[in-house]
Amino acid sequence: MNCRSINYYFNKRILNLILLSITVISFNCQKVVSIDLNAANPKLVIDANITDQSGPYNIILSKSGDYFEPILTFPPVSNAKVIVSDDLGRIDTFKESSVAGIYKSSTLIGQSKRTYFLNVTAEGNSYSAVSYMPEKVKIDSLFYIKRLGSRFDEAGYDIYVMFKDPPELGNYYRLNVHAGYLVPSDSVDGRRYRLYSDKLTNGNEMEERIRAGRLVVTGDTITVDLLSIDKATYDYFNTLRDILTSEGAATSLAPANPNTNLSNGALGYFAAYTMDRKTIILQ
Repeated sequence: MNCRSINYYFNKRILNLILLSITVISFNCQKVVSIDLNAANPKLVIDANITDQSGPYNIILSKSGDYFEPILTFPPVSNAKVIVSDDLGRIDTFKESSVAGIYKSSTLIGQSKRTYFLNVTAEGNSYSAVSYMPEKVKIDSLFYIKRLGSRFDEAGYDIYVMFKDPPELGNYYRLNVHAGYLVPSDSVDGRRYRLYSDKLTNGNEMEERIRAGRLVVTGDTITVDLLSIDKATYDYFNTLRDILTSEGAATSLAPANPNTNLSNGALGYFAAYTMDRKTIILQ
């Protein structure tokens, strides 16, 4: 399964704030890249996910747009060289598909406990990133409690996801919740990113309550994906969530910088993760 992190339903301002100012993380230092909002030079945007699900996997290359352009566009980047390798020396060169800017794997099979290396050469520049695919953590149970409604609360559903954090410290998770393929954000409580770290709950049974919005009704199928991610991926989505949460607030003074594991000023992220999925039908 391949997931896009930055969905096109985000409004123009939020997307450009994300794409036009970003923190580049190296192994030993952190560098902030400042970009002129008045005439931003296009930057390479990399959307790359490797999972333990069956392939092929997609890596999407595009260019960032100008903050002040009336129409937000992400021109695809073609004719790039995209290579993913692992710590066992296996190499896969991704081939550009019939859709410009989308590169597909040929032989790669994602496996947990492996480290993956991304190398991209595009328009004369080279970019790289590293991501570790953690061991899979499975969903123990998925259930719901129906709210009957009262004077202070509307009727609906509360959905509960439970999973057991491993005894080793340093596990990170993301939950994706779907009520159908294309649904408005408030159908599953409006939260874009549900992220968890075991820093304070190491080895515990984890329970997450998801309040279904007014658009979720009896008979709907709810799908929950539990992604086991590495710290770099967690940091990226955690800072991205902070940007989206603070955007428009009175204390928001300037565009923020979501963390990325990509080198050379590229925007986006490279993530290797495992995924466990469960579904439930609301009755």
